[in-house]
Amino acid sequence: MKILILSQYWAPENGVPQRRWSWLSGLLEEHGHQVTVIAPPPHYDRKISLRSWLKKLVSDGLNHEEVGSSRELILRSPFLPAGKSLTARALNQAFVGFGVLARVVFRTGSLKGYRPDLVIGTVPAIPISLVVWFVGKVYRRPYIVDLRDAWPDLLEQSDSWNSGMGKPSLRQQLLSRGPLQLVSWTTKHAMNHSLRNARAIIATSERLAQNLRARPEIRHSSKARKIVTIRNVFPPQTEIVPKQVSDEAVNSLRILYAGTIGRAQNLGNALEAVRIARSSGLDVQIRIVGSGAEKQELRKLSEDLGDAVSFEPSRPADELESYYAWADSAMVHLADWEPLERTVPSKVYELLTTGIHISAVVRGETAKLITSLNAGHVVEPNDPKALAALWMELAKNRDQLTTSNEGREWVLNQRGVVVPETLDRLIETIRGEYDG
Repeated sequence: MKILILSQYWAPENGVPQRRWSWLSGLLEEHGHQVTVIAPPPHYDRKISLRSWLKKLVSDGLNHEEVGSSRELILRSPFLPAGKSLTARALNQAFVGFGVLARVVFRTGSLKGYRPDLVIGTVPAIPISLVVWFVGKVYRRPYIVDLRDAWPDLLEQSDSWNSGMGKPSLRQQLLSRGPLQLVSWTTKHAMNHSLRNARAIIATSERLAQNLRARPEIRHSSKARKIVTIRNVFPPQTEIVPKQVSDEAVNSLRILYAGTIGRAQNLGNALEAVRIARSSGLDVQIRIVGSGAEKQELRKLSEDLGDAVSFEPSRPADELESYYAWADSAMVHLADWEPLERTVPSKVYELLTTGIHISAVVRGETAKLITSLNAGHVVEPNDPKALAALWMELAKNRDQLTTSNEGREWVLNQRGVVVPETLDRLIETIRGEYDG
């Protein structure tokens, strides 16, 4: 089949959406499918001046093409320089959405005379969920929505999006009094329309898939859609071997957080846990490696903690070996938003593969995975006392930092068997309907 993928993110950017679809594109190519992608060039971690951006926009136009690592043909679309504020990100996502549409409408380059058999849109970004519906209409072909998080449910948490960002700006205060609610309401109904008309929906957790199957707002009177789970178990970029844990009790503990430092992580809770544990006599140290909207505010919150907390820039996955070797436990941390109970951070699968102990501040499917696979310990979100108590217990009883091999075996089975078979069955089902 000729498969057209629409995305806000693509390699060589090094992020979860990019690595997920580089892997899945490779699986599709292995099964004989021809993959074409429309996505903007890498720009999220680059500072681009307005002049340079305009020059690139004019020079590239709608003609820039390249071949990806999985032999997919990538047609680059226009973008806006990305900022860290919600407004800047929303504007960029909307601009990219229109850029993707422009490539389809004007049929430039390799799209001239091209007609896919299937269209796939990856979410986030949110506008892609609307664009994929439109592109499906243009080509009169079925489409799939790859729903990586619990959208549109997360829109209902908009009042909490900036809770960890300090005092809200005047712009945030003005936008939150009506415009944000209007945009959220409109986006939610538009997304539900797209999901309702999709031939299939891909979820990244089983609990999200179950929730989608039960939603009356995305049922269609004349269509039965497939909803499948394809987890973010893409191969790690490096093989990390955790250090051997000593059973001897010591009054110190080293915690690593490597990942997004954003609104959904609420890492202020972890800083408060560090403060409580240190006041109780535990020499706990935490290294926070990554980037995100809350990083600057967290720096301010940790000023009184001195060298107990260190912030470091994002590192490529293949440069994290020394960080894991340093750590006694790796932290997975989410806010107490109800939709996050139906998501599993991709970092969990990486940690399950390495075998390092996980200190998890989560609920829902993530909590169930970690406990059932004996991969670490779980505490409730928004309870820094419980997290501090866990760390003090681990320091006294270091044998609890040793995990089983169940997590690694489970991830390898998902990666090597479950996901390839699920993806192949999904595509073949749609091909059978199309051929019939």
